[in-house]
Amino acid sequence: MSDITNTGSYEQRQKISKDEMAETLFENYCETRGLKIHHTGFDSVSNPVANFWKVHPTIRALPDYLVEDGSDLYWCQVKGSNKLKLHDFVEYSTWDNLFSHQCSFYVVFCFKNGKPIFRSMKDIANSIVGQKIGQWHDGVKYITVPSA
Repeated sequence: MSDITNTGSYEQRQKISKDEMAETLFENYCETRGLKIHHTGFDSVSNPVANFWKVHPTIRALPDYLVEDGSDLYWCQVKGSNKLKLHDFVEYSTWDNLFSHQCSFYVVFCFKNGKPIFRSMKDIANSIVGQKIGQWHDGVKYITVPSA
């Protein structure tokens, strides 16, 4: 895990900390199960891309990991919160529809005191029916994904 420095707003530091913690929990989970992982996503903290907003949103949504489990492959997007931005939900659904032909796509929710929760986009879509849309102070809208 990279060093968390005291730069940026409190909210930015908390997000960085949560995301890095979730990825570390996920990597540890995979290691204990003998799963081979390949880090595939973009790292906006330790290796930021200048003008990243110019990259197509679906490419920006490249999942964090490609996981090998025997002869099976899984795309995994790791999250440290059960609040999922609406635009991320759309891009993950697009990714799932376009690129997961023989490799399943999962959003993996990792929290400090529990096992990772693997959710398919279909499962998430079904679980959020009727959910209220929330909005952060910066105007970004999100849904809260139920744990089961």
